[in-house]
Amino acid sequence: MQGFDQETAAVVVARLTSYKMEMENHPFQESFDATRWIDRNLIRLCSKFGDYRKDDSSSFSLNPSFSLFSQFMFNLRRSQFVQVFNDSPDETAYFRMMLNRESITNATVMIQPSLISYSFNSLPSPTLLDVASILADRILLIDSYFSVVVFHGMTIAQWRNNGYQHQPEHQAFAQLLQAPHDDA
Repeated sequence: MQGFDQETAAVVVARLTSYKMEMENHPFQESFDATRWIDRNLIRLCSKFGDYRKDDSSSFSLNPSFSLFSQFMFNLRRSQFVQVFNDSPDETAYFRMMLNRESITNATVMIQPSLISYSFNSLPSPTLLDVASILADRILLIDSYFSVVVFHGMTIAQWRNNGYQHQPEHQAFAQLLQAPHDDA
């Protein structure tokens, strides 16, 4: 269990899911249900490596070596590799090609985007992909590999619109505004 590489395992599952979706979805056969397949494999992993008492759902715990894997699977289920509705066949093929072509690090970002928080009170730091990360005095940078988005909280956006970054007495604000763009 200690040697389990969560990122590599998540990318292998994503690549295998993508392959199975492409190969097992034929017009005259029952289609491959990727979401159910991912769920079943996650349940198998948890039942094999999780600790729990029968009939006591609150007793379940998973070794820290597996702590991120379920998050990767949660995001994989909702990714453009599994949920292809609203994507053209060309877009789907492009996303899958990039998943198979890129390194583990880049493919991991494709599955679960990274979110970096910038504020006056702290250094840039990773934060949870959660609505609670949106604060008025914070800038967020989300990198999903295919796109990078910089979000300004309400206070930051008002200061930016008022041009505070161009005033010499607000150099710290100008640096804060520039940092996500430099990192992107």
